[in-house]
Amino acid sequence: MDSTHDRPRLQAHLDEFFGRIANSPELCEQLSPEDLPQLLEAGLSHVLNNTLKTERQFHLQAHPEDRANGYAPKRTLNIGATTVALDRPRTRQGFYPAVLPKHQRHLPQAYQQLLRNILLGARSFNAARRTLQALGLGYSPEQVEQLLQELHEEAKNFFTRPLGPDWLCLFIDAKLIELKDEHDVVKQAVHFLVVGIGLDGKKDILTATSFWGNEVLEAWRKVLIDLKNRGLVRVLLLVTDDFSGLAPLVKGLFPNSDHQLCTVHLLRNAQRHLSLEDYTTFKQTWREIHAASSFESAQTKFRTLLQELRPANKAWVEHLEKRVANYLSFIKYPTPVRPHLRSTNLPEGINNQIENLRRNAGGHFHSEREALIKMKLLTNDLYDHRWSRGCPTLLTHLGTLNQMFRHHFELELNPEIFLTQNF
Repeated sequence: MDSTHDRPRLQAHLDEFFGRIANSPELCEQLSPEDLPQLLEAGLSHVLNNTLKTERQFHLQAHPEDRANGYAPKRTLNIGATTVALDRPRTRQGFYPAVLPKHQRHLPQAYQQLLRNILLGARSFNAARRTLQALGLGYSPEQVEQLLQELHEEAKNFFTRPLGPDWLCLFIDAKLIELKDEHDVVKQAVHFLVVGIGLDGKKDILTATSFWGNEVLEAWRKVLIDLKNRGLVRVLLLVTDDFSGLAPLVKGLFPNSDHQLCTVHLLRNAQRHLSLEDYTTFKQTWREIHAASSFESAQTKFRTLLQELRPANKAWVEHLEKRVANYLSFIKYPTPVRPHLRSTNLPEGINNQIENLRRNAGGHFHSEREALIKMKLLTNDLYDHRWSRGCPTLLTHLGTLNQMFRHHFELELNPEIFLTQNF
């Protein structure tokens, strides 16, 4: 990968950093705009020089026969558009920092990407250590462990971070996984993934957490209450699978929100419960329901279909009759965005990637830490690539969706603040 390919993205982060400093009243009193690049340069220089010294320290611990030998002549490294002065530490036996590219003036992102891919794809983190050693990348076991500790702390902080109060949609999916406990015993756990769409139309992973045992309502309760405890107050639409007792729980915690049950799972269940003839009828009528002009007419069509199916499928029909409104909530929204709102495909797609990681690891994750770190690495990849921009369809109808949000929660919102936000 050409390191210049990632420079615009890196520079964008630096520009955002500059902007935050510039908007800080306390710093503005002490600094002029001309001081900001010097401040950033000094800070990056301090961080990188300390990193290089730490790497030499690890090297000397691993090679007690070697000795420190001062520093090479100063050199510069370009990070984005910022030039940073570096002191390269030396040893008598020719140590060279693995994180510092030789004969280059730009730090390549490809090196970081390679490390990320090795950690994601390895059967275990012990296997990742062996791969790094075999490739001659210069990472000692102590360095890899320190990196994993930092990634674990970063992941824990990210998945428990404070949340904004207002969201357009939440997609929640639960998946059973195999996971080793602290005693190295492989046990079953349920992994919850919560993906949100903000008022700006962009996707965000809000929660990635696991509970030992099977999927139970109490685990769902913990996930939803955790979201509220972290600051989430209002959400226009929640999309989940149909789990027993979940609809009343969601209604109690989010009384003014719409709750959509996954229609993909509905069709799968219909195929399993109905005869071939009845399933053909169900699919045909369901396509007509998708094209309904209103939420009310869609409910009428659905209830008529259920009455037609009742004689041969009484128990299943009675189950669905209690959930008609939940299966049709997506009809309330603009027609082009409905396909994005009627299923849990969004989090399930990510959970499928987690499933691939589990299989690559030999059928189970080797620790809770490993599972969480790999989830964070997947998240980083989504933000850097597929999710770097919002969904075009949602962005096109963002104004309408925000007006629907305002209508749902107009008694709770401060209109002066809400209407002046930039979406």
